[in-house]
This record gives sequence, C-alpha cells and structure tokens, in this order.
Amino acid sequence: MILTCTSCATRYSIDPATIGPEGRAVKCAKCGHKWREFPPEDTPKKVVLEVSPENPETETSADSPDQGMSIEQMTAAKAGTAVAGSSEKKRRWIAWLLLLLVLAVLVCGAYFGRKFVVQIWPGSAIAYQYLQIDVETQNQLGLEIHDLNTKSVLQNGVTTLTVSGIIKNVTESRQPVPRIKIALIDETGQSVYSWTTTAEDTEVPPWSQIEFSSSMNQPPEEAKNVKVDLVDPEN
Repeated sequence: MILTCTSCATRYSIDPATIGPEGRAVKCAKCGHKWREFPPEDTPKKVVLEVSPENPETETSADSPDQGMSIEQMTAAKAGTAVAGSSEKKRRWIAWLLLLLVLAVLVCGAYFGRKFVVQIWPGSAIAYQYLQIDVETQNQLGLEIHDLNTKSVLQNGVTTLTVSGIIKNVTESRQPVPRIKIALIDETGQSVYSWTTTAEDTEVPPWSQIEFSSSMNQPPEEAKNVKVDLVDPEN
C-alpha cells in the first residue's frame, strides 16, 4: 500500500495490515506532520467484539493522534513480514534438498551394494535385471526361460505336441545357448517322457532374447504338464 503525507506529499510503501480496520494515527518521517490514515475500501473487515464497561482500559493509546505509529514503524512491520516469508521459503528449499540427498544416497546404495541386496532379498534380482543391471544370482548360465507355450494338433490320426518359448539373457555379457531339456509330467509330478533339443541361435546377446521351438508325435496320454530346463554343460 502507498501512503502519501498530506503535508509534504512524501510517499511511503507500507503493509496495509499495520493500519488496522479502524484506521491509525501516523506521523511523516520527513516533516513530522501527523494525520489519521484509514485502510483501503477493499480491505476485509474484522469482527470487533464489544468492550465491557468494566474494562475501559482495553483500548490502547496507539489510536491517539499524539501517540500515532511512525512511518518507520509501519514500514518495518512490512519488512518483517517479507523477511518471515523469505525464511519460510528458504526452509522449504532446504527440506527439498535434504529429501533429494536422501534419495540419492538410497539409489547409490542400492546400485553399488546390489550384491548384498540380492543376497538378503533374492527377489530383487528381477528388478535389477529389468533395469539391465547385472547382478550375481544362483543362475550360473545367466539365461532364463519365459513365455512357455504348448500346442497340440491332431492330423491324420497323429497327435503332434509343439513346445515353444523364449530364452532371455539377464546379464551384460553374451551367453552361449546350451541344450534344452523338455519333460512331460503326469498328475503326480513324475516325468513320463523327456527329450533334448537346441535353438537355432547359438548365443544370446546381452539383455536380449531368442525363441526356441520343438515338437514330438504321439505324446503319452498320461502327460498333463510340460517342464523345460536349460542343461548346464558342466553338469
């Protein structure tokens, strides 16, 4: 709010809250002229409680023209409000910086300490592999089988069972593709028939995948499920 001295026309920038809803006596810092200033018309009005006759001294002497608030005091009140707002904004920035620092520490710890994280929480290996971060697991081949699918077709009285899927490389190194063992399992979980096959590709690039497919005729009637494993050449 701009306050103008009615005597010397000196202008001051003040906080409207220092005037109060009923106006306030002020004094020019330049010429010493005193007058009563009222708040702007659009200033929200406050609810004023009636003063009990038993406490007539509740009115302060600040409303007296001789004891009016000086321009220095009114401008100081505005400056104090600005400083308080600046301090609050600074505290918010510090809180955000601390939060970012904590997140950075957690991310760095999860990356550089991933071996320890996987040891105490093996399931986290999937998240690391999804982000293409190589971790040490019990999977010595560095390959996994996904999207296993079976299809049975009857043609000319002959049933043909086709087993297909995807072999994923979950490491940052190129991995050779071993032989693939396919087993037919009965209702009790026992293998009733098995065979081995190979994929067309002999290697899987880092963080890549290849497809495989193999078929057989006349699978045993007791076969209910299919199990596929990669054969470790060292075992």
